Amino acid sequence: MTKRRKYTRELITARDHAYQAHRQHHGDAQDRPPMLRVMAGFADGIPVAYEPRSQGDPLPWVEYNGDTGTAEFRYTGRECWTAPVEKSNEIVVRQIIARSVYRRLAAEGIACGGWGDSAGTYARYTFADDSEVTWSGTDRYGAEVSNHHPIGEHGSLGAHWMQQEEPPYAEETPDFATGNYAADSAALVAWMVSLAERHGRRHQEYAAAGDTEAALSWQKSTGGFIFTETTSSAR
Repeated sequence: MTKRRKYTRELITARDHAYQAHRQHHGDAQDRPPMLRVMAGFADGIPVAYEPRSQGDPLPWVEYNGDTGTAEFRYTGRECWTAPVEKSNEIVVRQIIARSVYRRLAAEGIACGGWGDSAGTYARYTFADDSEVTWSGTDRYGAEVSNHHPIGEHGSLGAHWMQQEEPPYAEETPDFATGNYAADSAALVAWMVSLAERHGRRHQEYAAAGDTEAALSWQKSTGGFIFTETTSSAR
């Protein structure tokens, strides 16, 4: 009798082995064996996350809506395949982890600005009282501080709020690390909204135009207040 294949286990093993080979290769970066991501869906596919709902879940692979951060479709291991992470698809624009978080925050009047330095890529927001928060994610290997890897490779989200080192000094450093993107991103959004209620919303010079527009729509529809430098000078 032919042994039944375990497609999900094969996918995870292939992905993990490719990651190890890529990281351990010591030659020219351009010659490294590529990492693999798991894909599903139509055409070239969408990166999917391994998030079983129970032991033996027959549909453990999840395709997320990149705009809303909600799980839309589930797949069996047999319906998925691996694809190399190459320059042409390294950033899957519709699926980067920051996309749905930015959009949900903007709808709450919080238009974050993107930032990057030697530590990685992250989001930054300065509140009306000049306190500041940064937030970012790590991939499923915990090896990348970034807002640019796909939801399917989400590992955790982390943030740092501080009172600009002015007395009374205070900070918060929560981690949202269940490994489930829907849960982690929803918790981050809720925490950011609670900070905005305490410290005041503020216009961000480097926020994307679409997010700024959404934040202003929030202000108009709710009667809320977004602090600007013009507001300050008018006082």
